[in-house]
Amino acid sequence: MLTGHLDQACRTRISGWAIDTAQPHQPLALLITANGTLLDRVIANVHRPDLLRAGLGPGPHGFDFFLPTGLPAHERQIIRVTCERDGTELANSPALIDPTTSLDEAAASFSTLADATNNFTEITHAITLLRQALNRQIARLTATTEPPAPTRRALVIDSQNPHPEHNAGANAITAHLLALTRLGYEVHFAAADALADPPTPIQSITHHAATIGSIEELIAHAPIQFDLIYLHRLTIAARYLPLLRHHCPKAHILYSVADLHHLRLAREAAARDLAQLLPRAAALRRTELALAEAADAVITHSTAEADLLRTALPRANLHQVPWHVPTRPTRTRPTRTRPTRTRLTSRTAIGFIGHFGHNPNHDAATRLIHDILPALHRANPAIQCLIAGSAMPVSIRHHQAPNLVLLPDLSDSENFWSQLRLSVAPMAFGAGVKGKVLDSLAAGIPCLMSPIAAEGLALPPALNDLIIADLADFTAAILALYANPKRLRALSRAGRTYINTHWSQAAQDQALRAACTPLPKFRQPDTQHLLHPERINEPHHPHRRERNPIQSR
Repeated sequence: MLTGHLDQACRTRISGWAIDTAQPHQPLALLITANGTLLDRVIANVHRPDLLRAGLGPGPHGFDFFLPTGLPAHERQIIRVTCERDGTELANSPALIDPTTSLDEAAASFSTLADATNNFTEITHAITLLRQALNRQIARLTATTEPPAPTRRALVIDSQNPHPEHNAGANAITAHLLALTRLGYEVHFAAADALADPPTPIQSITHHAATIGSIEELIAHAPIQFDLIYLHRLTIAARYLPLLRHHCPKAHILYSVADLHHLRLAREAAARDLAQLLPRAAALRRTELALAEAADAVITHSTAEADLLRTALPRANLHQVPWHVPTRPTRTRPTRTRPTRTRLTSRTAIGFIGHFGHNPNHDAATRLIHDILPALHRANPAIQCLIAGSAMPVSIRHHQAPNLVLLPDLSDSENFWSQLRLSVAPMAFGAGVKGKVLDSLAAGIPCLMSPIAAEGLALPPALNDLIIADLADFTAAILALYANPKRLRALSRAGRTYINTHWSQAAQDQALRAACTPLPKFRQPDTQHLLHPERINEPHHPHRRERNPIQSR
């Protein structure tokens, strides 16, 4: 539900605030019009301490729009501010600005100003001000109607509409979409497998392509040319990269691997003794390498996977790009007053969060419930464990154990983090960067993690003690850190410093800008062997020759 207010509307400045109370942490996009003409599109993300004090959201919901040359003084202006998503108008909108009554009144005002000048310096200054004002008006009246400079356009394709509260992949693509808008792109987003999905927050910052029948139709008959095409995940790149090469030959095609699927599957086969998964992992590996070689640029979030890909494909245009993870103070309970930082030692819970449709998370949660919590409860019955996440299976959802709280439909992640003294990530297998670790550190909560969970993060030495080499040692590590307030505080500070340094908006935008910059093309990659996505399931690609294989580990 939209709530907001148009605080000020004059010829040079329009300001106010807007909040979606159902999603208070998602900034709203607003349209500002004057007499029915769009002036600009703004994001309500300016920090407003008064809103925070009044309990109206987390604070950054203001907007302040300036018009350097001002609106024409001789016209009556009707200013409207509406929500781009649904057209809802802010309170106090429309605002009316009456025109100046006559040129004589303006001249009288200047005459008063002239009478107030007492020396030649002041007279010269007044003349300069008048000349500048008249020159601005002349420029407005004589402006040509030349077409605007071409806008850079980007098409971003993922399998689903992103819901950042569900998984790290959605967080990453949402952050990169916002970054592309800051880099000057007009962003169009399309969900390949969910074109009929209900609106999501991402539509407030992008031109959604849901009116088309299919991605193939969009690619073949797009009314505009795209300068950049961002393909998120293996399945999307395998399905569309060859078609894009044919229909959009001038576009810079960027493939974001999210995580190396073959690596995750090979590790699962080893961890769960499932040798039947290995042929599938080998086929995925061949496809992932072929796609990475065919794309103009490749994005990975993990430093470890960047190294693996560089070894296998030394000629690939590879970029390690983080996503923006904002640090934030947490609170002990939902409140309409100013949130305050709380002491870690005042909390009594440990926690695990993850999307359970992802096998590594399901396995880690099962390991936590059956292997870690029983021993933990025997050693310290006061420790409560919270397990939260989307798509929680029945086997976990209905499990009962002392001091175990299950949150399958988590709607307030802030409240979840505010109850934790520390979090855990006992991952036995997986790949890529683990969003649960980043979110925990960003909230000031130390996270005890397995080497798999820590892989690709390039953690500083100050956080190395959080890595538990043997999963059997997790219980002892939890008990030791839980009872050490001084160590908890030091790790909390070090975690936030790490996030602010390596996962900041500035670090993200700089790395993404480099990935979006085309390099000279000396050859056209051969993608004919990728025209059939079903070959992902084949154990062998007859069209490619193996080179520098990535070793699963």
